[in-house]
Amino acid sequence: MKLKSHPFEVFSFVVIVVLLCNSDALFKFKNIKCTCYEKSFCEVKRCELKVLGRGIIGLFLYAQANQLPISTATCVLTLYRRFNGYRPFLYNITVDVCYFLKNQNRYPFFGLVYEGINNFSNINHTCPYNHDIIVDRMVLDDKMIAKVPVPSGFYKLKFYLRTDGVSRGEVEVQVEVNLGYDR
Repeated sequence: MKLKSHPFEVFSFVVIVVLLCNSDALFKFKNIKCTCYEKSFCEVKRCELKVLGRGIIGLFLYAQANQLPISTATCVLTLYRRFNGYRPFLYNITVDVCYFLKNQNRYPFFGLVYEGINNFSNINHTCPYNHDIIVDRMVLDDKMIAKVPVPSGFYKLKFYLRTDGVSRGEVEVQVEVNLGYDR
């Protein structure tokens, strides 16, 4: 079988691959804020961003749980985009965390966020939780943003945590997405 040469089609394919896959993408942390509403339930021991290397920012979070075990947990995840202040953008979901960890296909956006956190934390098992929550040296990778349909800009992710129907705390993470081109 002889293949015909189509230089224009090959060239256009190469241009598309270069533009989409090899752009000057930037996906990094800008700020973090952690709040625990009840000191009798939890204490935030560490909540900070640190420079790990040139242009590499790592997230460190250590929340000490004072009332163990945690057998029911609900997370409200909201995505905001900055337009003259942060405005709600695309996603506002409430997830039963214990159910999600058993069936991860139910909430695709929460699954993408969990996939990014999973390798850097100790929350990779189902309920009950008999230990503190630790996220150590979490670094955002440009590959994480490839699956999420968002344009360039500044975003804020807010996680509200409830256990037993009571609001316990929130984590607010601000990130910058710069794809090098606007989708």
